[in-house]
Amino acid sequence: MNNNNNNIRSAIGILLAFLFLSLCFTPQMQTLFTIPGHQKLVVGETSSIDISLPNTLDDKLELVVAGLPSTSVFAAPEDPPVKVNRNEFGYEIVALRPGTVDVKLKLLGHIPIRSIKVESVPTRRVVPGGHSIGVALQSKGIMVVGYAPIDERDKFYPAKDQGVQIGDLIMEVNGQSVYTETDLAKIIDKSSNKKLTLSVKRKDKIIEVPIEPIFCSETQRNRIGLFVRDGVVGVGTLSFWDPQTHGFAALGHVIIDADTRQGIDVLQGKIMSASVQTIKPARPGRPGEKIGVFNEDGPIEGNIIKNSYFGLYGTTDNDVKNSISEYTMEVGYAHQIEEGKAEILTVVNGDDIERFEIEIERVYPQRQNGKGMIIKVTDPRLLSLTGGIVQGMSGSPIIQNSRIVGAVTHVFLNDPERGYGVFMDNMLSEIEDIGQAEQKISTN
Repeated sequence: MNNNNNNIRSAIGILLAFLFLSLCFTPQMQTLFTIPGHQKLVVGETSSIDISLPNTLDDKLELVVAGLPSTSVFAAPEDPPVKVNRNEFGYEIVALRPGTVDVKLKLLGHIPIRSIKVESVPTRRVVPGGHSIGVALQSKGIMVVGYAPIDERDKFYPAKDQGVQIGDLIMEVNGQSVYTETDLAKIIDKSSNKKLTLSVKRKDKIIEVPIEPIFCSETQRNRIGLFVRDGVVGVGTLSFWDPQTHGFAALGHVIIDADTRQGIDVLQGKIMSASVQTIKPARPGRPGEKIGVFNEDGPIEGNIIKNSYFGLYGTTDNDVKNSISEYTMEVGYAHQIEEGKAEILTVVNGDDIERFEIEIERVYPQRQNGKGMIIKVTDPRLLSLTGGIVQGMSGSPIIQNSRIVGAVTHVFLNDPERGYGVFMDNMLSEIEDIGQAEQKISTN
């Protein structure tokens, strides 16, 4: 009897395996396997999964929401973030409320075929940017950006000889914190040729470096032979402002030091209104630039909290308004972006925000590197003024179908009419934890 039961189980197993393999090689199932393992939907939005199966298999395959709450009378009922409906073409996933859930495709109710993580997000509205802003950023630590010889004839390099490298951050001298170039210069000058111990941050490690300053006859001061910098200033563009949190996003990419090519770890920083005075047009192989001046009396003033891969983030004291967009604008996510016409908001003269036409040429929804879109400037007036995308335009919001979908980031150096755009998905993920980052900075 046991042998018969084992034979029956084996036969059923072989049959199921054959059925599963046959199903996997159908064109319909091959299409199904190309569906991304992660989908994002806005509440109220639907996503269709089209699959037509032979009649013999149609009722053996189902798409279900995994991990539904218990139906016990002792458990409070709760709707899942999404629901799955069957239609004549396949299945439809409907986003009901914010949340994340796994949706699984199963054969015969038990055999897993495909799993999709579905993220349902609420509708979100922000004030679009386009404002020209001045940026002043102070780093945590003083950046070593080069070597400065002491005595042009003999060329002494005390710090270099002791192993200090370009890109290092000087955090302390003899246990005393230094925040500015002036702080460092004063301590060195007062050293009276005594040895100093520099606490240097190199990547994620702190290194103690003993250095003996040398008196420089040319400057009449003690020196250690370094060029250093404690921050950067420049002009950029505001991307958006969140009226609920007073959080802002700008630039769309990380600020790096021009000499060390490293991202700057923020100690403190400010944004303020700026006015564009003139524009140096871009040419193939030669980047253009907005040239502007800071306006400390302007309507925009805020504190920088994060210098991230996807731009600058912080908070403002006052409300931010957009002169050409009276109301807040709905956010558009990567999966909602289409190839085709769009526009950017930016300033090319004074502080007046203007609309300019662009084309979204390519969309890469799965990219998480800040280069999710390839855009092309098509507006004749903007091309005549700037030649395309120029420095200072980074952060300009990208608008499509009355939604803010991202911001300008990088220009193609040899083709300045084209460049990259970053998704709002990436920027929102950075701005969501601004409150925690602000609290961390205030306690340091």
